[in-house]
Amino acid sequence: LDVTFQRAPVLVGLAEHATRLHLASPGFEDPYRLYNLDVFEYEVDVPMALYGNVPMVTAIHHWPQEGGSEVTASGFLAANPAEGFVKVDGPHDVAAAVAGANGSDTQTWWLFESGVLDLFCFVGPSPQDVLRQYHSVTGWPRMPPLAALGKHQSRWNYVDVDDVKTVDRGFDKHQIPYDFLWLDLEHTDGKRYFTWDPVHFADAGAMLDLLERSGRKLVTIIDPHLKGDNNYTIFTRMRDSGLLTRSANGSLYEGFCWPGPSYYPDFCDPAARELWASFFDPAVYPHSRRQLYTWNDMNEPSVFNGPEISMPRDNLHKCHADGYQVEHRDIHNVYGFYHHWASVQGQLKRAPDVRPFVLTRAFFAGSHRLGPVWTGDNMVSWDHLARSVPMLVSLAMCGLSLAGADVPGFMGDPDRQLFLRWHQLGIWYPFYRAHAHLTTKRREPWLFGKEATEKMRKTVMTRYQLLPMWYTLIADWVLQGSPVLRPAWYNDLGDMEAYKHADDMFFIGEALLVRAISKPDVKKLNVYLPSGEWFDFFNPQAGPSTGGAAFALKVHASHVPVYVRSGHILCKKMRPRRSVSTMR
Repeated sequence: LDVTFQRAPVLVGLAEHATRLHLASPGFEDPYRLYNLDVFEYEVDVPMALYGNVPMVTAIHHWPQEGGSEVTASGFLAANPAEGFVKVDGPHDVAAAVAGANGSDTQTWWLFESGVLDLFCFVGPSPQDVLRQYHSVTGWPRMPPLAALGKHQSRWNYVDVDDVKTVDRGFDKHQIPYDFLWLDLEHTDGKRYFTWDPVHFADAGAMLDLLERSGRKLVTIIDPHLKGDNNYTIFTRMRDSGLLTRSANGSLYEGFCWPGPSYYPDFCDPAARELWASFFDPAVYPHSRRQLYTWNDMNEPSVFNGPEISMPRDNLHKCHADGYQVEHRDIHNVYGFYHHWASVQGQLKRAPDVRPFVLTRAFFAGSHRLGPVWTGDNMVSWDHLARSVPMLVSLAMCGLSLAGADVPGFMGDPDRQLFLRWHQLGIWYPFYRAHAHLTTKRREPWLFGKEATEKMRKTVMTRYQLLPMWYTLIADWVLQGSPVLRPAWYNDLGDMEAYKHADDMFFIGEALLVRAISKPDVKKLNVYLPSGEWFDFFNPQAGPSTGGAAFALKVHASHVPVYVRSGHILCKKMRPRRSVSTMR
C-alpha cells in the first residue's frame, strides 16, 4: 500500500520505536517494523520492532500561499494486527524543509503479512482534530485513579513482606511521598500468577493493610503464560474449559517462559477473557481487594523458546469462530491488547465502583481505552534518557497519553548524576515509575547521599504539587482526545523554529514547556521558547522572558528547565503529605 502525504515534510507516529520523533529524520534504509516483541536491552535509533505498536501517523502539511504558507494536519490508520512494515521517505532535515516552505512530500509504503485491509483517513485540519477523529474510531480513554498520577516505586524484586515494610517506612522517614508499590515475579508461588509465595509473602494481607493505612496501593504482576501444573487451579480451569492456544496440529501449545513449560490462554476468545476476569475474585485470588492493582508484562506474547522469543505464527486461536480457525499471524499484535482487556474486566468485576488500573507492555490501537503503557526494558544510559522524550511524545500522538519510561532505566546501575537528572525529567512523564532489574543495586531515593535525598524530595514534591494540573490534563485527554505530552510545534504549526526541537523539548498541555537534559556534566543548555511571554516555573519571581528565539541557559543542579506560558494558572497542592489520598 503506497500512501503519499503531499507537501508534508513532517510525519510522526508509528509508536513504538526508540528513535527520533519525526519519522523521516533518521533516514533509515530499513522500514519501521510493526510486530510486538520481547526485546531486552533494546537499541536506540533503529527501526526495529518493540513491545507494542500503533499503525497510525499524523502528517503536517505546509501549503504554499501568497506571503507564506497554510499549515494543516491529516492522519492515517491501518488497523491491521498482523506483522507490518512501513517505509518512510521524506526530508531528513525536517526543520530546513519546513523553514523553506517548499512543500516537500513524504512517501510511505505499508506492507502486512496477512490480516485485514482496514484503513482510515483523518482529515484534520489540526493535530487536535486528527486525534479526536482517531479516538472516534478506536474509542475513548477511561479516567485512571487519581493516585495513579503520583509516584510509583518498583523493583524486580522486593523480596518479602519485611522488605516492603522497610521501603515503605523509608519513604516516610525521608519525607518523600509515593502512592504505588510494585511486586514483580518473585512474589508469586513458583511463578504461578494469582498466588503469593507461601514463605516470603505469607502475611500479604497485613502488608496490604499497612499500605492502606497510608493511603497507598500495591501492584502485582500477572503475565499471560500459565505454569503447566495440574495442581494450579488457574491453569486447569483454562485447560479444562478449552480456552488455551493450540499448535498448528490442534494440540495444546506448550512454550517456555518464567515458570518453565507454559501454556497461553486464547485471549482472542471472549470466553477466555471472561474466565480470566473471574480470577480476580478474592475467592480465587487470595487478598484480592479494591486497592490491589495489576501489571500485565510479557504479553507480546513472550515465549523464550519460540521464534523471535514469541509464539509460532501458525498457532491457532478460536477468537469468535466455532473452532480453532484463526492463525496467530493474523492477530499477533492484539494478543497483548486482549490480555490487557481481560485484566481490566477482572478489576471491574471485583469492584465495579473503583476505577481500574492495569499497566501493559504490549499494546495496539485502542489500548488507550484500557490503561497505561510504558517503554519496556530500557537501559541506564543518557541515550535512553534522551530517546524517552520522542518515544513518549510519539505514544501520545498515537492516543496513548498515559505512558512513561522506567526511571532511571531498567537495566544497569546509574551514577548519582544520571539518577537525579532522570528523575528530574521523569516527574514530567504522565506515568512516573521507578523500576530496576533483578541484578541491579538498590536505588531507593535515599541511597545516594543526603544532598541527593534532599533533591529527590523536592523533585517528587513538585510532581505532587501539580496533581490538579495532571488530573485536568488527563480529563481533557479522556473527554476530547487531547494529548497530554505534545511536540514543541503542536500548539503553533507555523512556528518554524519549534520543529528543530522535537526530540529534546515537549509541551505538557498548552501551558508548560519542558527541556530535557540528556547529557552528563551539562553547564549551559540551548533553550527555545515559542513566541509570547514565559515564566521560569522554578523562579517565577524573575519575571517573564520573551519568546521567539533560542537562548543559552545556565542549568540548575536540582531540576530541568521548565517554562510556563503567560496567561495560564497552575493550581498547586502545597501541603506535603505521604500520598495522594492524604493530600485531599
